[in-house]
Amino acid sequence: MSHVPKSGHGAPGFVLLLAFVSMIFAVSAFAAKRPRYIFELPDDYIGWVQIVFNDPNAAPLQVVDGGVLLGVPESGIVRTSTLRMYSTQAPDEFYYRVTDRVTDGTKRKPVPADYVLPGISHGGFGVMDTGGHGKGYSWFFFVGPPEQRKEFPLANWDEVVAAQRKLHGNAKVPVPKSYPMPGRVQLRTPGLPTRPRKK
Repeated sequence: MSHVPKSGHGAPGFVLLLAFVSMIFAVSAFAAKRPRYIFELPDDYIGWVQIVFNDPNAAPLQVVDGGVLLGVPESGIVRTSTLRMYSTQAPDEFYYRVTDRVTDGTKRKPVPADYVLPGISHGGFGVMDTGGHGKGYSWFFFVGPPEQRKEFPLANWDEVVAAQRKLHGNAKVPVPKSYPMPGRVQLRTPGLPTRPRKK
């Protein structure tokens, strides 16, 4: 005779799975109404950001303060099991995390408006791999002042696409052979290292 466990026994794994799935549906339901990302970056962060989506080993994103929170670490790489949202219904928000000297906690400081390009991808581009950073697909974009952005042609992918189509018509524009290196760079760094794509 097969044994049927009593209610409550052997359930922790199921409860965790249920909570995980519920969080994914909560983000999806929110995204269907008024989706936007809230980016929190290290204080005065300037450089490339890589968001890795659809990584089964990463946690789903959370809805915080009415937006989907993306906390960017010093490495510049964020990993999540959540799929990427595409919407123009509400603008994304960008903040720096700064130390609150009164409470010893952290608070938000708005990233200067000209540090981030407008649009759904903020001048960045998406690829269907992670450049050797495990499972998932990626979104790369640059955060920094206009004079710094000019040093990195890939930092305004919309301009790259426009220039290519001006020369070759509406032909498909290939993704870069080398991806930007995520992480903080100095304001006056003359160039930014890249890494070859890994097959």
